[in-house]
Amino acid sequence: MKAGPRTEPTPNRVSDARDTAQLAHRQDQHTAARVVAARATGVDDCVELLGMLGLAQTVGLPVIDPPLRR
Repeated sequence: MKAGPRTEPTPNRVSDARDTAQLAHRQDQHTAARVVAARATGVDDCVELLGMLGLAQTVGLPVIDPPLRR
């Protein structure tokens, strides 16, 4: 029995583009967090601003969901 030719998997352009976009997004979030930290007037101000901007998780701060409104 003769084996058929082996083919190498072709790169998936969509997956590659998605991975590249996710990496760029993470880098942008870290840059934004650094700018916020540099401009904050203190630790509490920095934590509050990062939370408001949705960047708290990016820098490893705990994220607490606000209570649901009724």
